Amino acid sequence: MRTVVAGLLALGVAVPSAAEAAWPEDVVLSEMTEFDGEIILDEELLGAAYRQLVMEMGTVVANKPTMPAETLGANGFAFDAGTSFVMTEAIDRKGEPSPWDRTHVDEDAGPYKVVPTFTARKGLPLSTEVGLTAGWIGGSTAGMLSGYGRVAVFEGYKPIPDVSLQLGYGGLVGNDELDVSTLDLGVTLGSTYAVGHLPGVNNGQISPWLNFTTMRVSANAVLDEETSQAIGAVRFQRSETEEFQAPIVVPRFGFGAQFTSSGVFLRLSASWAPATVPELSTGLGFTF
Repeated sequence: MRTVVAGLLALGVAVPSAAEAAWPEDVVLSEMTEFDGEIILDEELLGAAYRQLVMEMGTVVANKPTMPAETLGANGFAFDAGTSFVMTEAIDRKGEPSPWDRTHVDEDAGPYKVVPTFTARKGLPLSTEVGLTAGWIGGSTAGMLSGYGRVAVFEGYKPIPDVSLQLGYGGLVGNDELDVSTLDLGVTLGSTYAVGHLPGVNNGQISPWLNFTTMRVSANAVLDEETSQAIGAVRFQRSETEEFQAPIVVPRFGFGAQFTSSGVFLRLSASWAPATVPELSTGLGFTF
């Protein structure tokens, strides 16, 4: 009997431990007050790390520049599954631990985040388009949800490139200690060209593009007042009072290309926000 009870107690201890270990890439703000076995009391240092984490997480959850400048057309639909690779260590930390390490339970966050996504897009009249993306931040309990609307200023007037403007919003979901959201406003320049040995007969196309976006990142730490103060976790949001700081503006540059044949497309793109981190994205889907 004692053996059975001991076994059950061991199982009760092991199950929570396994559950905690099952999500190794969770961002845990309350871990920032201790690092490498030492209590950290430098509010200025931790405040800078918190601000950098907010900017980088805002980049992770924002809409990615992964679409051609050309819209889908009034009756068009598109669906794709994609993956973004966010290079969280491809930045000079000047000898300091990264904010991802400071908020990691084992103080050893992965060098990049893998974010699998699913995107649905719908073309509308007057060269407009809307889209929605849902994704999971690999190895964590958190995910992202974003949406956008865009309009083509120039479209189909060759040799003039297509130009589209986009307004979008994305947010972090599923993290118990951090709320982050990003409002993005961007412009995409690109064109679509036929490819193949028989121009005018083949249905293959390539659509390269360039993108510039400004991202406004808002954030709030969901912590008790003492811990929030210890890590310098101010609230970044638009407000008329002095209680909060303004959202952080982050510029981002991107480029990519889409290859389409018989309604099936493959997309490859990359982006870099100098203040934060670079990203690589891939996507495979179909349009009709």
